[in-house]
Amino acid sequence: MTGRNSINTIKLKSLEKTRDFYLWELKREESLTERERNKYLSALKVIKRIIKKKEKAGKKEKGGVNATG
Repeated sequence: MTGRNSINTIKLKSLEKTRDFYLWELKREESLTERERNKYLSALKVIKRIIKKKEKAGKKEKGGVNATG
């Protein structure tokens, strides 16, 4: 892996690890205040949306679809 694709892969892995950590924290309900819980849930929505977009973009790259059609 070289160039832009490897950077996107690293970012994707970081996002997935962050998502997993947030999910783990949310399962430990007693350690979070209601405000913290709401922030984690809000961040998770954003992270999941970004991961989905990156995975979709990665599939397009692998499939040979280019931006010009």
